Amino acid sequence: MKKSKGILHSIHFHKVFHAKLAKTSVLCYAWISLGLYSEVLGPTLPTLMHNTNSDYDQIGMALSTRAIGLLFGSLIGGFLSDRYKALRAIFIMISLGVGAITTLIIPWCTNVIILTIVLFIAGLSHGFLTTNGNPLLASIWEEKAAGPFSLMHSGYGMGAAIAPLLAKPFTISFNSSINNHSIVSNGTNSTELVLVNAVIPYSIIAGIILFNVLYFLFIVCIDHSTSLRYNGITSVKSNDKITSSLNEIKKKKLLKLFFSKFITLLHNNNNNNIKCSNINKSFILIVCCTFITFFSIVGNERVFGKFMFTYALYGPIQLSSTDSYLINLIYWLCFCFARIFIFFISLILSSSIILLLLSIGTLCSSIGLCLLPYKKLWFYLCTILFSLFKSPLFPVTLACINHSYEITGFLVIIINFGSSFGATLLQFTVGQLIHYYGQIVFPYLVTATSCLLVITVILLIIGLKYIGNRFQHVNNNMIIDAISYSINDNTTQQ
Repeated sequence: MKKSKGILHSIHFHKVFHAKLAKTSVLCYAWISLGLYSEVLGPTLPTLMHNTNSDYDQIGMALSTRAIGLLFGSLIGGFLSDRYKALRAIFIMISLGVGAITTLIIPWCTNVIILTIVLFIAGLSHGFLTTNGNPLLASIWEEKAAGPFSLMHSGYGMGAAIAPLLAKPFTISFNSSINNHSIVSNGTNSTELVLVNAVIPYSIIAGIILFNVLYFLFIVCIDHSTSLRYNGITSVKSNDKITSSLNEIKKKKLLKLFFSKFITLLHNNNNNNIKCSNINKSFILIVCCTFITFFSIVGNERVFGKFMFTYALYGPIQLSSTDSYLINLIYWLCFCFARIFIFFISLILSSSIILLLLSIGTLCSSIGLCLLPYKKLWFYLCTILFSLFKSPLFPVTLACINHSYEITGFLVIIINFGSSFGATLLQFTVGQLIHYYGQIVFPYLVTATSCLLVITVILLIIGLKYIGNRFQHVNNNMIIDAISYSINDNTTQQ
């Protein structure tokens, strides 16, 4: 036992950069798991409705309850994330474990009330995971987090793309002479009922999530070379900058250092007074815009991801079950690809410009869903474009905010509040409207939320520009501290 413990202790990261990559990889895996157990609900939605003998109204309420669970999970996770920063990795492992358990239980639910309770617990684990995972990644990469955020959140799209592939082999498609009103909504002539033997794919997903927990545990155990103060990852950037500043300062005369310090402090003091006033005036605006922006982003995303399969199958386009699985797969593959592609684009363009372009593209593609003919080709085209523009919005918005405000557990609570309310309200609304008016209302609600998204994104960008770049302030303070340290050191020596 001692020998194996010694072997494990001997394995460690020789460089901090290697530890950063390892932590990022395990977080990407966590988001793949999140995408799997969140979005497998979409292609298996008719099955869950059949198993629980529920209609769109009831299943929409159940999905909304999952979003409420995300809200409460965000509250608990956000508090613990800020209070116990060194334990964020442990909290993520706990949330993944709960996600695996709920995934195993869902296909066995034969009552909509039981399903609602299980989905609520799954939502708790979702919120708990994001309020710890996002701050952890932000603390790892700091101002360079735009690319890693896109990369990590691309894992969600990858998991969501894998989910229908796991469900497809276990599909039971048959024709029914009776029009099942609870699933084939409001007068449609489609008689093809697509059900899935959900126990096997849900069990596979639960196994993938549990392996993620073991991988996370392995990374945490071998992370000996870094400090717990920064959640297992130490940022050496600040130390390097201070050392570099000291080396340059020691080559200069004491008089020059004194005047440099005096001028810098005077200039910085004036700037701090102005910035403090700006932050006080714009903080409420930022919180409100962040809330509404993620309300639109996540609400829109959940509606499209959860109801797209049934819209393609039972809506005005009337795709076959094979085509419905295909478009669902293409949507999530593009979702994943777009976030990886933005990883490279973020190296060239600023996150605020990318955010504005993506929101406009999302609006245009959603308008196409409403105006273009209800044909297979146009539906495929608009869905692909919508996915490419919509997918990176979440991580790019996080990166944009991170330049002006630290991604803390509190901020992720605000983000998840907006996400939860958006997912709850919009999924419930879509379920109600589809139940009473049919599948035709689906693209119009998507377009309405896209309009709201563009407006809030513009307000958010203006507010963030008003606050400024927080990393510029940190760098100035480090240089001033280095000058002060050098002056004190030289004075002592004299």
